[in-house]
Amino acid sequence: MYEYSEVSAASELDILHFADTDAVWLDFITQNRCGIYSGKKYDILSGPVANDNVYETVNYYSMGILSTEEAVERLRVWKLYDQITFCTEKALRHIRFPGILEI
Repeated sequence: MYEYSEVSAASELDILHFADTDAVWLDFITQNRCGIYSGKKYDILSGPVANDNVYETVNYYSMGILSTEEAVERLRVWKLYDQITFCTEKALRHIRFPGILEI
């Protein structure tokens, strides 16, 4: 199990959080999957996971088969889970390992 303080991280790091699967999230995910993202670099990214269930929709969007509105609407039917990605060593310094969680 790991812990980190969002409050202390936010005061020191560049963090991008997506609350939902909207057009901004879709463009960010698509550009990263296609290897063409050239925007700001973040220490931490958080928000819905673009997993295998949504890959087909993202792929159709990147090929121009689906419009932004159609892709976002299709993505909203999936139950997506959030993830936090620590992208830099600076971000990793905010993680603490308090121990193992026994199940």
